[in-house]
Amino acid sequence: MTATREVQGHAPALAIVRDEAIRLGPQGQLVAVVSHPAEGQARTPRAPAVIVLNAGVLHRVGPHRLHVSLTRHLAGLGFPAVRLDLGGIGDSIASTDATTFWESAVADTREAMTGLGGMLGARRFVIFGVCAGADNALSTALADERVAGIVLVDPAVYPTPRSLYRELRRRLVEPGGAPLALRWAARHARTRLRRELRRLEQWRRGVAGEPPAEGREYPPVEKFGANLAALADRGVGVLACYAGMHGENYNHEDQIFESFPRLRGRIDRAYFSGANHTFTQLDDQAALIATTARWISGRFG
Repeated sequence: MTATREVQGHAPALAIVRDEAIRLGPQGQLVAVVSHPAEGQARTPRAPAVIVLNAGVLHRVGPHRLHVSLTRHLAGLGFPAVRLDLGGIGDSIASTDATTFWESAVADTREAMTGLGGMLGARRFVIFGVCAGADNALSTALADERVAGIVLVDPAVYPTPRSLYRELRRRLVEPGGAPLALRWAARHARTRLRRELRRLEQWRRGVAGEPPAEGREYPPVEKFGANLAALADRGVGVLACYAGMHGENYNHEDQIFESFPRLRGRIDRAYFSGANHTFTQLDDQAALIATTARWISGRFG
């Protein structure tokens, strides 16, 4: 199957890429689609293959077909790019003995890398993931040295004193002004106090903490920073991309360095102030694709 390489929100480029449905894993249980560089187009020398993971339980096309546009765009630049369904999602069959979704996601991604090594001759990989896909990309990179780079879209977010101040300042200039902003600050303080008291009680009783309401559990901030530092020490490229919908939890392009100042200059970041979590707007999606493509081309091209 051939397809015009496109970046949504912009006119399609002229390069033609070829999409191929494949099966991976020892039983062929994992289904994926590879976007190959155009016939006659030279593959970028020593280019890693790019694997795009499911965003949560969405199948391989991604939110609003983001993964389709991204993989075709990367293929047009000479990088074979794969949109993968993990076991139990889309067309793939769950087959591992893993007891958690996180463990099965890492095992499936490593199986996919092994299969793609034989099919494409790839020895290094860049993994792209949105939301839970970002969490799985980070976990796979920590477990497998074949991962040369990761693109994390909306990974874990942690508020900082500066982010709280920025949110308060933003609310002060909105309609309603100071009274509403002060009520927000009081609510936030009460919520944070209750959370800390609950954690102390759980620690006293030896009970594990509860996951957040949306069902996605972030690691402790110290562990998340240590994981990123470990990858940087290993020479793995990291691009952390954040949408601008997190309120006080993440509201500045350099907030990741407010939390982890020692990572400045060691990992890369991008901030899309007007984007929502799934990059619904086509211009936001196009900006994410262009940023990802520039980063991969610049680091691995």
